[in-house]
Amino acid sequence: MLRELAAAGVLWRAISWHPVLAGWAIGAAVLGWKADDVHDAAGAATLLRIVAVLLVTGVVGLLDDDAANVLAPIPVPLAWRAGVRCGLAGVAVAAPWAAALLWVRPGHSAVALTLECAALTAFGLAVASGIARWWSPRDAGLAAGPAVLGAAAFAALLPPRWAMFAPPGAGWPTAHVRWAVVLAVALVVLALTVRDPARRAIRIR
Repeated sequence: MLRELAAAGVLWRAISWHPVLAGWAIGAAVLGWKADDVHDAAGAATLLRIVAVLLVTGVVGLLDDDAANVLAPIPVPLAWRAGVRCGLAGVAVAAPWAAALLWVRPGHSAVALTLECAALTAFGLAVASGIARWWSPRDAGLAAGPAVLGAAAFAALLPPRWAMFAPPGAGWPTAHVRWAVVLAVALVVLALTVRDPARRAIRIR
């Protein structure tokens, strides 16, 4: 079914790509502007974190679904439809993120920074999916984008003892344990929010 939708062009027309392209463009502009000024691991981490926030802020818009009310009665499960969008969002972050890593070359911290990017992506998609489920599937990205920016600003302001954006050093491993927890919780929330609300009613019947 997914192959048929892609071949017909419906898959691409049903998804808003403008925020994604904007995130890519701004992220590339930031890299082009600041990459040559990076001379240490801390500077590379800061630059890549900014790029990750920009990418995630753009891709959460992929969960916007103007046809959600029309598609609600169809036999294709909600989790499948949301999973396609989440998968596209993951690819839309992973591809430019890999390019950013090759550009900046953060060395051994690349794995830890990729964990941060994955956790931010899962958090943004979980927020967008929750908004789509309990509020409006047409405005999920519009609300989730500021939520990602706000969460990143909050994380940056945390005291050193609870730092999420820790510089490479003594607090680096502990900070990334917290990122792993954020990733796990966000994935659980995402899995719960994409479940079809009618599934329980069908089972009871």
